[in-house]
Parts: sequence; C-alpha cells; structure tokens
Amino acid sequence: MNWKEQLDKAVAAVKEAATSENAREIAGKAKAAAAGLVEKVKTGAVDAADAFVEANRDPSALSVRFLNADLTIVSPAEGISITRPDAATLVIDDGSGNGLVINAGSDPAVVVEVIGTVAKLSDNTFDLGQEDGVNVVVTKF
Repeated sequence: MNWKEQLDKAVAAVKEAATSENAREIAGKAKAAAAGLVEKVKTGAVDAADAFVEANRDPSALSVRFLNADLTIVSPAEGISITRPDAATLVIDDGSGNGLVINAGSDPAVVVEVIGTVAKLSDNTFDLGQEDGVNVVVTKF
C-alpha cells in the first residue's frame, strides 16, 4: 500500500469516527457546556479566572498553549481552525467568518483583532458567532 492509499484509509477512519454516535454525544455535551458557560459569564456568575477553570473542566474542550497565550475553546464545532500565520500570531477561525487574532508574542498576549460577529463576554471570554452560543474561546493571558 503506497502513502496515498494509507492516507485515504486514515482519513476514512477519522470521518467514520467523527460521525459515530459517541462523537455526536460528545458534541452535544460540549455545546451544552458552552451554552452554560456563556450564560454564567453573561450574568456575572463567574469571573475571569473561574471562566478559565470551568472551560478546562469540559473534556471535549480544545486547549492550546503557545508562547504567552493559553486558550481553551469550548464546543469546537466542525470547521474551527487555529493557524499561525507568522511567528507570534494565532488566528482562531470558526469557518463561518468569525474569529480572533492573537498576538501571542507580547507579554501578556493580547487579542489584537476580532473578525465577524464575535461577542466579548468578559475580559477573557469570547463567543465566536454569538448567535449560536458555541465556540466559546476563553483566554488566560
């Protein structure tokens, strides 16, 4: 089997796993966790430190540590991407035109730009595509 066939086989296995009942159950729980966190932040029930701790409790959350940026994405939907367009910049994009640009090289790291309909819920919590309550990004800078 050549490398192309092996890659195709691996991609097919990942696609099958992503559509499994277990994956759908995890995605449902993650969306509920994100919605709950958004509501708590909006009502002031959690502060910045508590939001970060709570976001990291969700086992389906995506955590990234790069230079001076420590991020957790709760309920990462299909299409979310994290890219590094240059040495010290992270871009988080939800695939629907919403995102954050983070300068991870500054100390502390800082969100330098929001793209699309991003709601800043608190000093460290952002909702990408605020209309659906998913893809909540919690920062610790």
